[in-house]
Amino acid sequence: MDLRNKSVSARLYKLLFAEAEKNGLDWRTIGASLDIDEAAICASDARVAGDKHVRMLKLVTTCFDPPEPIADMSLCLMPFPELAGVVFNCATLREALLQFVEYRDLIGNVDWLLPSGQDDAIAFDYVLEGDGRSSVCALGNFATIAAVARIYDPSVRIRDVTLTDSKGVRAKWLADSLRVGLRTDQPRNRMVLQSSALDRPFDRYNAALAAIHHPAALDDLNRIRALGLFSPSVQRCLSDIMGGDAGDIQPKSLQAIVCERLSMTRWTLQRKLAAEQLTFSEVLMQARVQRARDLLTHTHMPISEVSERVGFGSTPAFTRFFSRACGVPPARYRDQHQVGMG
Repeated sequence: MDLRNKSVSARLYKLLFAEAEKNGLDWRTIGASLDIDEAAICASDARVAGDKHVRMLKLVTTCFDPPEPIADMSLCLMPFPELAGVVFNCATLREALLQFVEYRDLIGNVDWLLPSGQDDAIAFDYVLEGDGRSSVCALGNFATIAAVARIYDPSVRIRDVTLTDSKGVRAKWLADSLRVGLRTDQPRNRMVLQSSALDRPFDRYNAALAAIHHPAALDDLNRIRALGLFSPSVQRCLSDIMGGDAGDIQPKSLQAIVCERLSMTRWTLQRKLAAEQLTFSEVLMQARVQRARDLLTHTHMPISEVSERVGFGSTPAFTRFFSRACGVPPARYRDQHQVGMG
């Protein structure tokens, strides 16, 4: 997947920029070099694109001094209470580990964390996205997983930690937290966690709190995953085209314009949409419906002009299309939804 369609929580950047200041660097200059400004990271739900994050990580590994050791790596989840609320309140250790993998996108989804195993052991493989990456990110995730596991089973055993390069070992503050030796220059980033208590009921599990935390975290997770989909970018592109008075542009012409703006071939466009079980025609329909709804709700534009703005050659054809999609004709939809227009 294109790194631009992946993202990390901007909450990380508040921490990274604070570290930059400690290292005598001007975080505003760093942010400007990555096209990240203060306004872009101030919202609690803001995200930073994956390609920018990869560039930031390379800067961190080359220009930042190592931070002070963290005695309890579970504290690293404090900026992410939604994730912490899930992984620290599961019925069993196994569930907590799998939930960390499932909900890790709340922090970031740039890389891949893949669990496998059964009985009393679970292996975690960390696959890095982007060229020239160091294994520090893998080590950070392994250290956090180990900290979560020790909440459930203080005697959990961490073994067989391998890294693809030696840069991760330089992050001594992470390596030490694992309390195990590391092997570097290996084929993959992997950690094996072993515990006889993987399926033992957690004595601090609170079912009532879990019923609150899990749905709230899932809502956030679904929002983030939607940001990483390709089809919304196509729909936004189509909306921009229609916002420029596209008129009666045929679907084939629209597809060519979208391909040009997104710098890809028609085959690539179709393949990316097919991966989300969509066709261009279906995304075009969604874009036309949404654009028509916006115009009907927020303007006094005649129905005939709305029809033209969303690419129909005749008002009757648009009326039939809109009625099928929304269940009511355009004029009735406007009567039901238009408010505060005077």
